[in-house]
Amino acid sequence: MKISGEVKTGTKKAQRFLSLKPYKDRIEEKTGFRPFPGTLNLKVDEDKHRKLKKEKEEQRIEGFNYEGNDYGGLELYRISIEGLNAALLDIDRADHGDEIAEIIAEEKLRAELGLEDGDEVEINA
Repeated sequence: MKISGEVKTGTKKAQRFLSLKPYKDRIEEKTGFRPFPGTLNLKVDEDKHRKLKKEKEEQRIEGFNYEGNDYGGLELYRISIEGLNAALLDIDRADHGDEIAEIIAEEKLRAELGLEDGDEVEINA
C-alpha cells in the first residue's frame, strides 16, 4: 500500500521523547535501527492512514515509568519512505488525529531527502 503526504512542521515534542534511552532502546529492538530524535510529520488522507494501520502488522511498545515520569506507549508500523527503512508511529498520547502521520528513521529524514514544508513524499507499506 502507498500513501502520499505533505511535509509539515511538527511541535518538536517527539524530539524530546525520542531522545530518551527507554524509547530509543525499545524502538531499536523492534525495528533494528536507532531512531533519529525527531519525526517527519506528513499531512495525509485520514482514511488511507487508518487503512494502512489496519492492514499492516503493528509492533507495540508499552508505556513505562522513567526517572519518576510516566510515558505513553505507541504502535510501530514498518514502512519505507523514498527507499529508506522507517516506521510509522501511532502514539497513545498524540496531540493530533489521523490527519498527521509521524515517521521515524535512523536518519534525519528532512535532511536525508532534502525535504521542506509543503513537499510531497510517498510512504510504502
